[in-house]
Amino acid sequence: MKHHNATSGKYVLLGILFTVTAIITFISMNYQSKISATTTMTEATLPVVMTETEDGTAYNRLFGYTCELDQAPLELPVTPLPNDKELPVLMDAYGEQVTALSYKIRDEEDMSLIENTDVTAFGEDGGRIRAVLNIKNLLEDGRTYLLELTVSTQRHDSIYYYSRIQSGVNDGLQEKLDFVLTFNSNTFSPESLNDIAPYIETSSSGSNDNFGKVNINSTLAQIGWGDLEPFVESSIIPSIIDFNAETAVIVLDYTMGAANSYDGFDTYSVHEYYRIRQTKNGMYLLQFDREASQIFDSRNDLLTSGKINLGVQPDKDAEALSSSDNNFTCFVSNGNLWSYDIKQNTFTKIFSFDSEDGDNIRERCNRHSIRIMKVEDSGNCNFLVYGYMNRGAHEGGMGISLYEYDSQENRVNERLYIPVSMPCEILMEAVGDVACISKNNAFYILIDGTLYAIELDSKEVMTEESGLSKGSYAVSADGNIIAYTTGDSAGGGSAIRIFNMEQGEAQSINADDGDQLRVLGYINNDLIYGEAHASDIWHQENGIVMYPMYALHILGTDGQAIKDYEQADIFVSGAQVDGQRINLERVVRNGQGGYDGTSIDQLINRDENVVTGTEADTITTVERERETVLVLVNAIMGIQNVSLRDAHEIKFDPNAVFDLPEPVNGGGLYYVYGCGNFLGSCTDISEAVQQAYNNLGTVWDSRGKLVWNRYKNTQASIEGLSGGSGGSLAAALDILIQYAGGKAGAQTELDAGYDAAEILSHSAQVRGLVLE
Repeated sequence: MKHHNATSGKYVLLGILFTVTAIITFISMNYQSKISATTTMTEATLPVVMTETEDGTAYNRLFGYTCELDQAPLELPVTPLPNDKELPVLMDAYGEQVTALSYKIRDEEDMSLIENTDVTAFGEDGGRIRAVLNIKNLLEDGRTYLLELTVSTQRHDSIYYYSRIQSGVNDGLQEKLDFVLTFNSNTFSPESLNDIAPYIETSSSGSNDNFGKVNINSTLAQIGWGDLEPFVESSIIPSIIDFNAETAVIVLDYTMGAANSYDGFDTYSVHEYYRIRQTKNGMYLLQFDREASQIFDSRNDLLTSGKINLGVQPDKDAEALSSSDNNFTCFVSNGNLWSYDIKQNTFTKIFSFDSEDGDNIRERCNRHSIRIMKVEDSGNCNFLVYGYMNRGAHEGGMGISLYEYDSQENRVNERLYIPVSMPCEILMEAVGDVACISKNNAFYILIDGTLYAIELDSKEVMTEESGLSKGSYAVSADGNIIAYTTGDSAGGGSAIRIFNMEQGEAQSINADDGDQLRVLGYINNDLIYGEAHASDIWHQENGIVMYPMYALHILGTDGQAIKDYEQADIFVSGAQVDGQRINLERVVRNGQGGYDGTSIDQLINRDENVVTGTEADTITTVERERETVLVLVNAIMGIQNVSLRDAHEIKFDPNAVFDLPEPVNGGGLYYVYGCGNFLGSCTDISEAVQQAYNNLGTVWDSRGKLVWNRYKNTQASIEGLSGGSGGSLAAALDILIQYAGGKAGAQTELDAGYDAAEILSHSAQVRGLVLE
């Protein structure tokens, strides 16, 4: 009987335990299905790759990608191969174990694979991992090839590093690197500063009032940092941008420190550009440019005059946005996002890739941008981070992250991540300047000319508009409204659609019969647009289109006209917004079917003296010369007892990853580099070339092809080819067509009404470009 009762009790107990376990398991499974697993910002884990000379000088520091790019980054470092084609490779692995190494070499013209080799011999030596790439004798001397190095570690299956390589052009490599490194060293040494005096060309055009931007025309004292007395903090690894036996372009990127007047030290990010020529008589410095950006840390950077001091900067441009009550101001400095709370007198570092524990070589690889979308009166902020991801859940990836900062919780949450396998230059330009979250929780973003509407809850995507190119649309200052032309024709359209993304509402302006409308921009949230008679639009035979507008209008957010501009027999050909003013470029008819330029004019919108938000300005100090400041609208409580905090955590949600329905390719844009920096993109090739010319640079297309280089051969002929019959334009076109393998006959095409770009495109099977 007792035995029977014990057995029954055991089964009852087991039944209870099973039921409880089942309930707990169900609750646990149900809970896990509702709460996404999130991670915070992890430390950087990718190795850094370099090459070195025979004398042991490291150069061309490369950063890794965790996705294989559809095409290589545009202006890559160039590595001159040794004569024996045995290329030494160094890796700073930061404690990571490298398990495999291989490389591919491709023809840069057609991306055909030339070599694919595994490297089996590598190991640690002197704290770095070393290997030698025994490149096969398959390369043509003087040509440029693409090198893709693949590294595997215990954490990452494949990490990709990209460089260009050249064979047979390494003469003088060590001497050129030594010259640049010695020049740099002398700028930090008052005792050696005079050694660089013979190489500079001081003139009145030099910048001598701003340590943030100096050049070869600055004074010797300015190039030597005046009384700033800085010191180098990081290692200096040169990068070779262009190289041959005679000339080279070499850039240096490093950080330095300098004492301030508060018994502390400030840190600066420095970029130096050198163009040098080596002859039998020695080295010549053709160009030198240096930019320095003080890294904001909020310590002693709040001024009694109601200004936030960003310190030494190359220029006064600053990404900043305030809440509607102006009590919160968010701003971007050196790739970091900050917020200042006037009432609490508190600075918050909202987002940063910087690390407190590392040397910040990887973390401060500044290949990303931050766009502040909205700052609420509560201090909450929506913002984008796009480009190369230095660390965290997306480390080494290219993409676009949408974040939301909660001021009360002091926490950043990722709401959406869009991975893109394109070079950062193309991605950053393809993102455009349109990003808005509607009241219905839809995220509008313009990528590669397509305006997407992504439901943040369901991740459903709709295409609001496509085919939007630079110049065909404009965005209001608050980022909530986009205006663009529809029925495009020669840069204008038959109508303008004004779409309020925040409200999800749209209105249209229709052109009169025979007219075209053109969007010119916004002043704050007021739209500027022009009207032109279609019959006045002038298509020149070289492909350039003149768009003379007989009237301009400024339209308020309520849809009512604020100002109209119209003058008899004078047409507006362009307009640029400068504060509350519009500078008008104007033309008149010349009586020969074309137009000639005439005097400029200005329109003033509203009251210029009304300050509506935070603005950037400059001040002058004894210690640091010219400095950039943000001028606050509201009065500050005082500069005493200013507190500093970091965002408590940055959370990444794996469920937030979203793939675009169409790939990003950046088509239709030209990408400009100058003085070793990426300067942006243009739809107009002539504008891109002019910008590159002014900055000693290059122009690339979206396929990674070099379009224009200021220092190419300027000989205006092609050996063995001559122009055909007809005018000078026809003769020039015939030379190009023959060179491309086509048949001469441009004059017939011109007589048929085709312009130069169209003739090249269909006669020579190449892409014709229009240069003004």
